[in-house]
Amino acid sequence: MYEKLLMKTALLAGKILMENGAEVYRTEDTLERIIKHGVGDDRIDEYYTHVTLTGIFIRIEKIGTDFRRVGDRTYNLTKISEVNSLSRAFTSGKISLPDMYKALKRVQEEKSPIKDWFKVLCSGVLSGSIVLIFDGNFWDVIPGGIAGAVAFYVYIKVIDYLKAPFISEYISTFVGGVAGYIGFALLNGHSLRLAMIGAVVPLVPGITITNSMRDIIARQFISGSIRFIESFCVAFALGAGIVTVYYIVRLLGGVV
Repeated sequence: MYEKLLMKTALLAGKILMENGAEVYRTEDTLERIIKHGVGDDRIDEYYTHVTLTGIFIRIEKIGTDFRRVGDRTYNLTKISEVNSLSRAFTSGKISLPDMYKALKRVQEEKSPIKDWFKVLCSGVLSGSIVLIFDGNFWDVIPGGIAGAVAFYVYIKVIDYLKAPFISEYISTFVGGVAGYIGFALLNGHSLRLAMIGAVVPLVPGITITNSMRDIIARQFISGSIRFIESFCVAFALGAGIVTVYYIVRLLGGVV
């Protein structure tokens, strides 16, 4: 009974980590530590774990093998930190296995306290700030901020309906780019290029690129390569959305 709960707990911890942006090697290390503490050092040859981007496998001798599917992946570093803290507390003997399982269930069910409107606002501020970093002037900051806010707002709305990777990014940057161009034209901005950058910034897959490199360095070549390809496809979709805006503006005789 104890080992079945141990397996369920480890699988739940791994599922939370993978669905919230953790690297494969980090997830495997966490699972190994949880199971090793649960079964004891003398039984180190009686279990193994295997983690992929889409599923988690654990086998313990005399119990069997269990599996959990990894659902839609997002990025929530708070949940990753909470799982790591619970794992350290369990392996150091500060909490029991049932308490850890209950705590992990609470972590899994937690909703982000940050409202969507605040995320959109922060996206606009971020996009406007990037324009300044690229030596844009005040009249470029506003279109860039508008483009970033609109692009992110469209993304969080579209992603819930389409459930289609890369198409959501394309639509979001296209709409954000249109909003940025309108702001640029109304305010007589200095650089359309900088206004368009604002639409891309909130959706750049920076964490995915970083995780792909970290997995490759950790010799998790399959997951690292898949993440890298995913990042490339997202970047291509973002660029395609902006290029479409440029093409339509030029076709209609606008200033580019």
